[in-house]
Amino acid sequence: MRAVRRVAAVLATAALMFGGLATPAAAVGIDVAGLVVETPQI
Repeated sequence: MRAVRRVAAVLATAALMFGGLATPAAAVGIDVAGLVVETPQI
């Protein structure tokens, strides 16, 4: 039972870290896409 709790804690921590990293990455991706769309193609 202790091992199950430990795995759950590790998964929760990984999810929090992934969420914290994914949100800024998504924002940067949207910004880059917006710049590409706004920039006239030469």
